[in-house]
Amino acid sequence: MSEIAERIQIPTPANGVVQTEPTRPENRIPRSDIEISLCEVKDVERIAEHLYECFPESFWGKMEPVDRRPSHSTRVSRLAKRLLPSFDNPNMKWVKATYLPKNEMIGLAGWMGPGNPVHNVWRRSAVDFYDWKEHMGWSDEEIEEMWEHTSIEAWDGQFRGDDKKRDEVMKGEPHWFLAPLCTWPEYQGKGVGSRLIQWAIDIADAQDPVTPLYLESADQARAVYMHMGFVPQGKVNMVRRGPAVVRGLEAEGDGERKEEVTKTMEVNIAADPEGEEVA
Repeated sequence: MSEIAERIQIPTPANGVVQTEPTRPENRIPRSDIEISLCEVKDVERIAEHLYECFPESFWGKMEPVDRRPSHSTRVSRLAKRLLPSFDNPNMKWVKATYLPKNEMIGLAGWMGPGNPVHNVWRRSAVDFYDWKEHMGWSDEEIEEMWEHTSIEAWDGQFRGDDKKRDEVMKGEPHWFLAPLCTWPEYQGKGVGSRLIQWAIDIADAQDPVTPLYLESADQARAVYMHMGFVPQGKVNMVRRGPAVVRGLEAEGDGERKEEVTKTMEVNIAADPEGEEVA
């Protein structure tokens, strides 16, 4: 297999965003230096800390308005507490990339497995939907405190809309769902993100029939995901149904109409989408 894939045609986004560049072979961390494994509960604080680092302020500015924010350490501990019960959900797989020479976590993927209801664990409404109050022994005051600096309208508005679209695309079909995906900034562009995605691809493709995978992509990462077999279903939605070569077509609207597009970019066959943080 060649290091560089054939050229892929992708649409030029209206906002002019430049597509993610391929990870060059010389920049990749050797496979033997990265271990992909499931996170443990003890990792939750570190996960929360790096989510604040990896996601842009444009995201956090909506979700946690500046004028409501407590100290950074309090924000981290509250986010960790909100994520903690998801570790007890057997369908939720928090997957980490560990850089073995330093024995440190360098990337994260949240994969929700097939069979789980379409209800994102990031939502405030997840507390009631998954009965976390009783499960965790939380008081009403604790729940109020862990969310008090956030915009519930933004949190649930964003993810409720995302869940609605995912439900429309998947139509009740069991699937893997990716949210979030992030690589620590100093390790981006080194092939970490693709390893975290490949973890779920290997499991999904081993089933008969294969299990589909669903994700939402930023404009700059679409071509990268297409090279991994994901087919666009709209402006941000992408679905992978087993190994596929996706070239030169972009699905728009309802996912049925396809048109040839004009922007061409060279993308690596093992390109790294780690610049995309999907929430």
